[in-house]
Amino acid sequence: MEIAGVEVSELEFEKIGSWPKLFRILVIVGVCIAMFFLGYMLYLGDKVDELRNAIIKMENLSQSFVATQHQVANLDAYKKEVKVVENELDKLTEQLPQTSEESGLLRDISQQAVSSGLQFISIKPGHSENKGFYQESPIELTLSGNYSGFGDFASNIANMPRIVTLHEFTISKNDTKGGGLLKMVVNAKTYWITSKELHE
Repeated sequence: MEIAGVEVSELEFEKIGSWPKLFRILVIVGVCIAMFFLGYMLYLGDKVDELRNAIIKMENLSQSFVATQHQVANLDAYKKEVKVVENELDKLTEQLPQTSEESGLLRDISQQAVSSGLQFISIKPGHSENKGFYQESPIELTLSGNYSGFGDFASNIANMPRIVTLHEFTISKNDTKGGGLLKMVVNAKTYWITSKELHE
């Protein structure tokens, strides 16, 4: 191969000093590039990685600082929100009766059914489940009446001062009573306080 009128195959490395100027410059540039590459690999490579990691760490710290600064700036607002949540929790906790009030709560549920024009067919208490500071007790209620009475009953239960929730109801014809009455089976869940500290 011929470059600039010189046959490359005729060049001898031992006589590099007598090579044409262009080839000597190419060799020097090649050696410099090789030395730079080796220097980068042996020395600068680790430093560049350290610099990259330091930049990433600085960015993370900067983001953390901004987030912390935002929290500090809104600390008073957060405290007010916590206070509101604590007050709401206190109000809800006051609606949780102690287990000693169970008979009274069942009587209240019965009164709500009667005032809604419904009749009880059966009441089947289920197994209580401990939820931490409160206990959940399911009761299967079977009632006889009409759609309007069922709606009134659900509304009255929701407005009770104690927390009672209704779940999984089914409505069907009441074959035993007749007269166009319906039968509703519904699971009522009552909740009882188990932590005296919260109740007090």
